[in-house]
Amino acid sequence: MSAVQAPGGLPDGEAVPGAGQDVVAAYREPYGPVHVCGASGLRGVVLEEFRPVSEPVPYRGRRGIITYWPVATREQTVVCGSLRQWRLAVELDFEPAWAAFSASPVELRWRAGGRLRRWRPDFVARTAAGVREVLVLKPPGLESLPASRLEVLEEVARAAGWRVRQVREPAGLRGRNLGWLAGYRFPEGDQEGQGRALLEAFREPAGLRAGVAASGLDELTGLDLAYRMLWQRRLLFDIAQPLLPDSVAWTA
Repeated sequence: MSAVQAPGGLPDGEAVPGAGQDVVAAYREPYGPVHVCGASGLRGVVLEEFRPVSEPVPYRGRRGIITYWPVATREQTVVCGSLRQWRLAVELDFEPAWAAFSASPVELRWRAGGRLRRWRPDFVARTAAGVREVLVLKPPGLESLPASRLEVLEEVARAAGWRVRQVREPAGLRGRNLGWLAGYRFPEGDQEGQGRALLEAFREPAGLRAGVAASGLDELTGLDLAYRMLWQRRLLFDIAQPLLPDSVAWTA
């Protein structure tokens, strides 16, 4: 890959005549310098394992907060620059279809209307099948990104071998359920024997407290483990319904 170290902007002597043409990308490998390359130079780069080019910083009037999300299945912390990004990070961590993801690991730069434009798509993710996708949050109340920005992104995706997906962050009951389960996403202690007892108790759908009682575990220990197993998808439930101590769950 041909890339040059640069603190920002466009490489010397390279002009970008219009939106969607000759876009320049910047990314930073872990503990390394910033690399700048053309869109085709992104092909095969594991951006989903990198941090942002530079970490977002809080400033007066910024909507949302900056969060650091430790991923449940990887030794990786994802830096989210807004609450909308954080909510989507929770869902990406929960869904087994995603093997790896990172928030805003690449910055796209191009010229339009005589001005230098900069934009960091919300996420780059790799599916369990090995497909790299760039995920962008739809603007609130709209069904799509602005056409000029989408044109740039799709051109970069074609050159880099990505798929483009416009998404919304989880909201309503789904968002609240995921936010609750996220607190149980890390294993705690040796729970294999207790886990087998719970799996056996939930072979037929049952309320969480009823299944815990049938397993022989005390209620607090059993519910704590049941929530962890719901996050791990070893137990299943209807995520569109409120997650309560008596919600029905069953063995995956």
